[in-house]
Amino acid sequence: MTNVTCCGNQDRATEASETHPNRPPNDTRNCYTRGNDSPARFDWNQCGLNDRACQGKGECDACIPDSSGGYCDHGGKIFVARGNGFQSLEGDQIIDRLRTRGDGRRTDLRVRRRERDLERKMENRVREMQIMGRDPFPTKQTITTVTPSSTTQSFIGSYMNSIALGLGILLLLASFGLEYAKKNKLLK
Repeated sequence: MTNVTCCGNQDRATEASETHPNRPPNDTRNCYTRGNDSPARFDWNQCGLNDRACQGKGECDACIPDSSGGYCDHGGKIFVARGNGFQSLEGDQIIDRLRTRGDGRRTDLRVRRRERDLERKMENRVREMQIMGRDPFPTKQTITTVTPSSTTQSFIGSYMNSIALGLGILLLLASFGLEYAKKNKLLK
């Protein structure tokens, strides 16, 4: 799959919204006019083919992205989209526009989108490998096999314990019997 690039070198997959096909990327939104009948309307499906950014003001090559929404640079003049048309910016307007940049929020949005895309790609790759039978995260299986020697040892050990217990009880009874016989003078 190839990456489609919209005007202003914006990656369609990460910068534009497929679910909102008429919403341009944040960094080039001022290169597109609004309205269905506008000459420079954004269309997600037209990126890389017939992108209409800066239509009449330098075309697609004139679209320059920035954190303030981008602009069209045509013949040394700067234009931004306002409604259905383009407005030329003069010195003070350009300075005010550059002064009010909000880089942090847009950078965070881009980072989150790229992280989400990378996470989705990795999860798809893991699932694909699991389906193919090459699980990259094999589960640890503990196999408890009973060896004949361990069962023999426990079998013999239990008999030895029973014999020792029986002998202990027999010695105890014999000592009581001998004590009783001594006391009653049964043994001469």
